[in-house]
Amino acid sequence: MPRLDRIDQLILQALSVDARLSSSQISRKIGVAERTVHNRIRRLIEQDVFRPVAVINPAAFGYTLAVDIFCELEVGYQSQALAAIEAMPEITYIAISTGDQDLSLQALFKDSSEMQEFITHKLHQVPGMRRTRTVLIPSIIKDTYQWLPPAEAFSSVNGQGEDPA
Repeated sequence: MPRLDRIDQLILQALSVDARLSSSQISRKIGVAERTVHNRIRRLIEQDVFRPVAVINPAAFGYTLAVDIFCELEVGYQSQALAAIEAMPEITYIAISTGDQDLSLQALFKDSSEMQEFITHKLHQVPGMRRTRTVLIPSIIKDTYQWLPPAEAFSSVNGQGEDPA
């Protein structure tokens, strides 16, 4: 696990607000040398601490209806079901889960009729699909791409919150 400090934390916070910030802009914002910021960003990417990606706004494409779908599968069908569901463009998130359901999904739709068509005629045709439970999401307050580790996840290497570039 990579050792991260306060400088890394400040860099990640700045980039999480605006990933287009340059090293020099971040440098001015957090008060460290531009070269340090540049090297830290490179290291953080190499260590897979963060991934610079574009986050698509589904509403810009008319996808304004989000739903969580909890799926219960027949025993022995997990691999087949996952392969089928992964290929569905409506699905934005897939996780194996425990408890009452085997899979947790999130999907996006333009309207409720599109959602209903998907669930009844597409999702229920997945091999081994026993039952689904759908929860409409009227508003997402905090999305996964907005998550930041808590301050205690960033440790001080030399006791002052900094480590060499």
